[in-house]
Amino acid sequence: MAITICDIAKLAGVSRGTVDRVLHNRGRVDPEVEQRIKAIVQECNYQPSRAAQQLSMRRQKIRIGFLSRIDQNGFWSIVIRSANKAEQELAEYGIAIEKRYFDYCHPETQLEMINELVALGISALVIVPLNDPSICQRLKELEEQGILVILLQSEVSGFSPFCYIGSDYYVGGRTAAGLLHNFTIGRVPKILLLNGSRYLSSHSLRCKGFLDELQALGTPYALIESKDITVDPEYAYYQSCRLLEKYDDITAVYTVPDSAAAVGKAIRDSGRIGQITHIGFGMTDSTRPCILDGSLSACIGHRAEQQGYLPFSILLDYFVSGHVPEKRRILMLNDIFIKQNSVF
Repeated sequence: MAITICDIAKLAGVSRGTVDRVLHNRGRVDPEVEQRIKAIVQECNYQPSRAAQQLSMRRQKIRIGFLSRIDQNGFWSIVIRSANKAEQELAEYGIAIEKRYFDYCHPETQLEMINELVALGISALVIVPLNDPSICQRLKELEEQGILVILLQSEVSGFSPFCYIGSDYYVGGRTAAGLLHNFTIGRVPKILLLNGSRYLSSHSLRCKGFLDELQALGTPYALIESKDITVDPEYAYYQSCRLLEKYDDITAVYTVPDSAAAVGKAIRDSGRIGQITHIGFGMTDSTRPCILDGSLSACIGHRAEQQGYLPFSILLDYFVSGHVPEKRRILMLNDIFIKQNSVF
């Protein structure tokens, strides 16, 4: 792979902007640093990308909007970290990423964020959308304006994007049911289903797939459903503790949103590790300890690193060469993690 300006910056221990100033003779660089950078450029035989040069010379710089959920140590922190890596690489092409984040919001709030990004002159939008008619209508308007839209991890009924990147969440729900069935075979589990947001299609599909598969397997069960626990980890923890205390005969928990670490903590603090089978989503630094201590029996991962990086890679290919992805619906595999394959 050809060396990039970001690679040179890392090798020289300077910022990308410093390397850029040296390469384009813009001055304002310490002579010793300049010599170090030029030596690396020569040694590594750096050749500027013609496409990068053409894009960076555009009068109207390309901006990509990124509207994502956010968390501290969970799934979305990994997505954002990968998006930040992509941002560094796109900067070499003169492409900027304008970012907005939300932990939980309603359609009207998301509309405001979309409009903020559109006002900045974006050419494309990567968005974790809320599944609401008002969002659908606004995204259709963006497409009519020539703004490319990539949906990330959640889809919108009635809207066909430039590309969708995420998991098959219905299959994810079926997978969770299969795991629970195998963990509790020979017993009739009393399941606490901790619900996700009605505005996220990924959550509703996880619920439907789970219940459909339990029925298909002929698994006998009793079910208690909670309201939406997506708001934040503290809320998910509080609600889980409250429900576990209220229903002391619960033997299984299915966590629909990416809140498995908070729910695992509630199971741990209730002293019921070993008594409850817990299935959740999102393999992260927060969920791994829960798998190892038994407060999370199995976790279904869906490749957060790829989800954060791939949208921007696809857009770069499009802006550089006009390449349109063959598959407009790109699905991540559902990876299953249990204690035995989570020690690394």
